[in-house]
Amino acid sequence: MAIAPLKITVLGSGTSMGVPTPGCHCRVCESTDPKDKRLRPSLLLARAGQFAVIDTTPDFRSQALRANLDRLDAVLLTHAHADHIMGFDDVRPFNLRQNAVLPVYANAPTFDVLRRAFSYVFDGLPKPSSIPAVSLHEVQQPFELLGITCTPIPLLHGDLEVLGYRFGRAAYLTDFSTIPDSSLALLHGLDELILDALRDIPHPMHQTVDQALALVQKLEPRRAWFTHIAHDLSHGETTERLRALGYDHVYLAYDGLEIEVSIHDADFAATPNSATRSSQNPATVASPEQNPAGLTPQGAAPPAFHVAAPEPTSIAVLSSAAAWAERFRSAGRGSTLAIGNFDGAHLGHQAILRAAAARAQELRATPTVLTFDPLPQKILRPESAPLRLTTNEQRVAQFAAAKMEAAVVLPFTHELSRLAPEEFVDQILVRDLRVRAVFIGENFRFGHRQAGNPELLRQLGLARGFEVAILEHVTNHHEVVSSTLIRREIAAGDVTRAARLLGRAYVLTGKVISGTGTGRRFTFPTLNLVPEQELLPGRGVYVTRTQFAGQTRTYRSVTNIGVRPTFNGSALTVETHVLEPLDGPTPEKIEVQFWKRLRDEKKFSGPDELRAQIARDMARAQHFFNLVRVFRASPPPA
Repeated sequence: MAIAPLKITVLGSGTSMGVPTPGCHCRVCESTDPKDKRLRPSLLLARAGQFAVIDTTPDFRSQALRANLDRLDAVLLTHAHADHIMGFDDVRPFNLRQNAVLPVYANAPTFDVLRRAFSYVFDGLPKPSSIPAVSLHEVQQPFELLGITCTPIPLLHGDLEVLGYRFGRAAYLTDFSTIPDSSLALLHGLDELILDALRDIPHPMHQTVDQALALVQKLEPRRAWFTHIAHDLSHGETTERLRALGYDHVYLAYDGLEIEVSIHDADFAATPNSATRSSQNPATVASPEQNPAGLTPQGAAPPAFHVAAPEPTSIAVLSSAAAWAERFRSAGRGSTLAIGNFDGAHLGHQAILRAAAARAQELRATPTVLTFDPLPQKILRPESAPLRLTTNEQRVAQFAAAKMEAAVVLPFTHELSRLAPEEFVDQILVRDLRVRAVFIGENFRFGHRQAGNPELLRQLGLARGFEVAILEHVTNHHEVVSSTLIRREIAAGDVTRAARLLGRAYVLTGKVISGTGTGRRFTFPTLNLVPEQELLPGRGVYVTRTQFAGQTRTYRSVTNIGVRPTFNGSALTVETHVLEPLDGPTPEKIEVQFWKRLRDEKKFSGPDELRAQIARDMARAQHFFNLVRVFRASPPPA
């Protein structure tokens, strides 16, 4: 089967004022060559029926119409200057047409400005008319875009930190004056490079033509295209000059330019796996007095996550209550429901799931989870939505481990949020899910403006003939176990405490990508992970266990989360060094289980000092695992 290529369309190749520039009568502004007509800089990416735009310029509406853009699946922002974001409001037609929330990717400084410039989008107040419906995703590592890996490229635009992006064998670097060495390492092996080349005269925030040519010589792409072009440069004359200088593979981009980029196996992003049944048991988590890690070591049970060849699971995953009715109604059993977000599937969530499964046996009903994707806060208050602890696949695996037979994962939309509590109960719980018993936590809210609470649900249950069980919070060391608390501990790097609250180790899963080769050359080789999870443990070095795609065993490992300050890195990475000899090729996907934090990330004087510290980290990790093994081999006290 042919692999769908990536199609790139240059929506705009001009500067912040465009070309022609208002009031200017220079020869380029008055040129009749259509390639000298340049809107503000933007790119359209298309692949397999999906579309993403890089920067919503003030010309975005015109650019979208000119490109006959009927669909939009994502927005990437390079930075927050006006010529790159001021068309942001014009994503609304795509929200309305697709009835979907658009993911927006950028760095934190860009989002800070975006929230101020478009405060009406993010203030959470009701509006009399439509506003952009978006979810903000801070870019700190590679992510999936249009089914392939998109790698952020940190750049400097004067003193401003901005992003370029690499997608497969192509990269887009607009509006920059300096590129860090760590970013250069991400740009080798390109077929197409689109980069800033403002003019010939030096500018404090942009590259000149000569600087751009020097970068092309260093990176050696198959072809290069100049963009963000001022009215100083005539398309025809500059092209002739490039040819005269011997740059037959360097061109000026122009509005409407289309480039097709072949996609190779190595360009694919990690894809979601089928859910797997977890065989880990919360009971295997020991207290800190019993176990120095607070965790049961490998060997007590097979891992919950299978990357390439998941075991089959009996749980049915459905995207609507109507689909549940179609599948289970004929059995006449009805359902017992566990309702909630279940992000993290922690000890409190597990109590709700187990109670629903146990009551289902008594009632001869179908134990079912009712949950949502995306999480409601991503839609209702995207600016304050927390980072997710688990992927959908991980959540479903935990549902299966709790012996649930079905999971209804409702797409959460504004339309769903506007259902009154009574409508939610009547249309979804009673009519479709034939509910017989509902299990919720004390903080459960439902219906329009979260008007429904546990007491209202109890009253509706009495009136409509189903039970409502409100489970008390689970506590740990006098604190309520909650996803918020777990996020705090993980972000702070206390993965041991987080594991006690979760009932298992916190894990990152995802695709392994090629790194810069720095570790292999100067210290120790690592597996570089592109995490599928949104929340990363705080920067530092951790004792971990790593599982490879298609394998059931795990390996002792040490994992670093950070920016590699010793090598002046700027992009956040997750790098795992396996402590055991490995046979065979590099795995395509891995799971990393976080057991204990060893130390903070630190900048060392050079590779030698760093290598010595990593050796000490490895020794401490081995000692840790040996202690746990001794503990598990010891008989319990009489």
